[in-house]
Amino acid sequence: MSLEELVESKEDELRKSIIDTLVNCIHCRFCLRSCPVLEITEGWESQGASGISTSLYNAIRWGLEEEHKDELRDLLFSCTTCRSCVLACEQTSMGVNLVEAIKKGRQLFVEKMIGPMPQQIRALESLLKYSNPYGNLPTERANWAKGLDIPIFSREANLAVLYYVGCTPAYDERAQKVARAIVQLLHKARVSFGILGEEEGCCGEPADRMGEELLFQESAGNNLEQFKSLGVQRLITACPHGYDTFTNLYPEEMKSEIVIKHYTQFFLDLIDNGELSLKKSIRKKVTYQDPCYLGRYNNIFEEPRKILESIPGVEFVEMKRTRADSLCCGGGGGRMWSDFSAEKARLGDIRVREAIEVGAEILATACPFCLINFDDAVKTSGLEGRLEVKDIAELMLDATEK
Repeated sequence: MSLEELVESKEDELRKSIIDTLVNCIHCRFCLRSCPVLEITEGWESQGASGISTSLYNAIRWGLEEEHKDELRDLLFSCTTCRSCVLACEQTSMGVNLVEAIKKGRQLFVEKMIGPMPQQIRALESLLKYSNPYGNLPTERANWAKGLDIPIFSREANLAVLYYVGCTPAYDERAQKVARAIVQLLHKARVSFGILGEEEGCCGEPADRMGEELLFQESAGNNLEQFKSLGVQRLITACPHGYDTFTNLYPEEMKSEIVIKHYTQFFLDLIDNGELSLKKSIRKKVTYQDPCYLGRYNNIFEEPRKILESIPGVEFVEMKRTRADSLCCGGGGGRMWSDFSAEKARLGDIRVREAIEVGAEILATACPFCLINFDDAVKTSGLEGRLEVKDIAELMLDATEK
């Protein structure tokens, strides 16, 4: 089979998968009520969940005119993949997985060289060249860890846990503080752990969300081979996106061979077992942002709250939209690497105001994308001095230090 035939076969497979999914949509529009993108655009139906998928369906069934290609591309890639529409459809309608159809649509657009978004191309090129989407060298990947005395994970070191840091905590200046806080907490609990250092590669999630399936498969294959060669049996992540990727996108064999936990799950176990104590009082009113890939994707709602409620002095309050109804920060689905001209507001700005409305002094989260977006939103909204954004790991560390 020629290269052209292979490409055409792949495109046909994607088209069929999308049609097979979206043909079940009855256009009830219940999903639109929970779509975060619709909330920050002009409110046209085509800018929301079922509208995006309907536009994709029509383009595949009836053809896509040349002048509308970029317009549909922008709609497809604007989706945050937060999964609110999927839950709404499961609860009130036919249970159509609109996010999966949109993901396949992105893959199709990449195959046809219409997508991804222009700004995302640089991130994907960096992922291919440097195994991170930020354009940083692999030799810089462990710079955040200087002075923390962290062993490199190897068979010879005989360490119990691999701390998989992820690209954003490794390279982003704000998220690096979280990476360091997690290490300090692991040290305090006397956990036998190590990191991969410069040898750590991207989990592949950005490639998957931006439609570059081959690049995702390459990243996954490299990581699986590395984990197997090192004899990894337990792994913790700092990022919900990495956690979800390892848990739900990698082959089943990984889950059968490696116990994978997000750090909030891991630390709650330590607290419950008396291996980590949070004794210092933090007298603040704290609310919590449920990251989409921790909550809606993996039903991890209780662990972060139990940690916050275990910190002395904390007055925990919920925002109006919480748990499965939590408002997305806007960073998922590859959106950390692109802006969209149709959007009139930022989800982060809306969310920090919702935190202020319940009297919160600290907006806590457990995701680097949420952390970065809310930090920026506090500054652009003029809320500095009124609201502080912190990762749960940072609050935990504050509660352990005298």
